[in-house]
Amino acid sequence: MLWRAYALLSHGGDRFGLGPIGLGSWRMPPIPTTFRRSNDVLKVLEEADTAIWSASALSACAECGLLARLGHPAMIGELALALSLPPALVQSLIDALASFGFVTWKDGRVQASPALMPFTSPEGTETFRAALRAPLLQSEDFRNRLKTGTLSLDGWSHTDDAIIEAQGTLTRHWTTRALPKLKFLPGLVPKLEAPGAALLDVGAGAAGLSIALCRQFPRLRAVALEPAPHPAEIGERHVRQAGLADRIAIRRERVEDLAEDKAFDLAFLPQMFLPDAVIAEAVQRIFRALKPGGWLLVAALSHEGSGAASAVNRLKNLLWGGNTRDVARIKPLLESAGFDPVIRAPGRQSLRMICARRPNLRDLP
Repeated sequence: MLWRAYALLSHGGDRFGLGPIGLGSWRMPPIPTTFRRSNDVLKVLEEADTAIWSASALSACAECGLLARLGHPAMIGELALALSLPPALVQSLIDALASFGFVTWKDGRVQASPALMPFTSPEGTETFRAALRAPLLQSEDFRNRLKTGTLSLDGWSHTDDAIIEAQGTLTRHWTTRALPKLKFLPGLVPKLEAPGAALLDVGAGAAGLSIALCRQFPRLRAVALEPAPHPAEIGERHVRQAGLADRIAIRRERVEDLAEDKAFDLAFLPQMFLPDAVIAEAVQRIFRALKPGGWLLVAALSHEGSGAASAVNRLKNLLWGGNTRDVARIKPLLESAGFDPVIRAPGRQSLRMICARRPNLRDLP
């Protein structure tokens, strides 16, 4: 029965993130490793220009309020008047959405396509905005720090509220989408539904994951570790606004200093934010902190291969503190700490999950 559940997990996954609305397949085409003509370089620069401006146009649709108004049919003039924008600009933004198949037309009125419709709600618009705001702001910060000579490779250290908020919104969205997959991890959901259920959220940031899981499981309590002062403050504010201050504790503590023993049913580790010097200790501390039979979910950026997406993920990994550690290096760390089994969730998206279990006492030899 146990291994049947693992098999279901291995083959039952769907897209993670914003794939269903088309952004998951929006990638630059493979780039040859060797350019033979200068025109090849210019072609790539043109593709990059298109990608950058497409992202900015999509972001603008959410930021200016256009996306929210596409839940109902409207004429361009009506939208322009409601948003106090020039009709020509509204038409251009609609054209950008149309290029991805995100709108439909009928009798001179435009409306969100069925795939985009969920993102016209307040929560959906917030998610759409965050999915674009986070990379746009972080990449601009990277460029500025590189230009001014202030870039360091000491990890994710943003203090911009907009970046932290956007990252928290995305984490909450990813968590909510991943909830149906928890049933494939043997024994986990009943434990999360039981009295005394406990979650360890490492690198909690704005507490998006803890909030999403505590909303889903009314008996669950969470310890959210966030050593950076500013994200911790934002996380505490979000927890209060969610009415969960009695169930989620934000602790300004590093995971390598974690002292709990057999305290948590589930732990989440975004390992791309941890440097090589502490990752092994962190995994061992989490193993000890989990109850027997508890599960650890490890997030990893996939960057195998030589394509553009892999190269970008390696850059993110480096800037965020995880050096160039990949999925292949994480599994032995988990196994050496005692986790068994260690399995990779299905899918080929950039963000991948590794599921590792602390064996039940009855399962030990």
